[in-house]
Amino acid sequence: MVNTALRFTWNRLFPFNWVFGLILLVAICVPRFWLVLNANLTGNYGCIGAIMAVSALIPFVLLSKEGRRQIEITKPLNYAWVLYSFLAGVAISTIIFALGYLLYTDTLYNWYVYIGRSYNIATDLTAQDKLIYFIVFAVTGMCFSPIGEELLFRGIVHSSFSSSLGEKKATIIDSL
Repeated sequence: MVNTALRFTWNRLFPFNWVFGLILLVAICVPRFWLVLNANLTGNYGCIGAIMAVSALIPFVLLSKEGRRQIEITKPLNYAWVLYSFLAGVAISTIIFALGYLLYTDTLYNWYVYIGRSYNIATDLTAQDKLIYFIVFAVTGMCFSPIGEELLFRGIVHSSFSSSLGEKKATIIDSL
């Protein structure tokens, strides 16, 4: 039986099984790990955003329409819930920010301050450059990273493992 999860071109090259999932893990996770380590040393974070964007785009490049449906990339039935979810995310993020500030003010114990100071960004940037950096980091960190990870890991990788190993074994492997 031919699996229709992958587009025809990719289906000829790879079976949609645990080997395919493992290839994706190595192809994405190893470079991402190296890029993060390198960025912390050099202060050059540009490539991290690129690898996160690639992670988010992989399902649309590799999967057929049927494959995207299998990993539940579908249009929402009610767009109002998308708005409610966005507003809930903003509200919860604001509460977490306020909690961090109330508990720890501007010290390194405040998780936002710690993360903000951990980036090795040049101090001679203009206000406009800082805004551009913030937008780049915020978009990749808040959108491409979590969405890309969900689509890649819980979508393609988990589905490829479960197609050949079964749902229970794939879930156990995913949790490792």
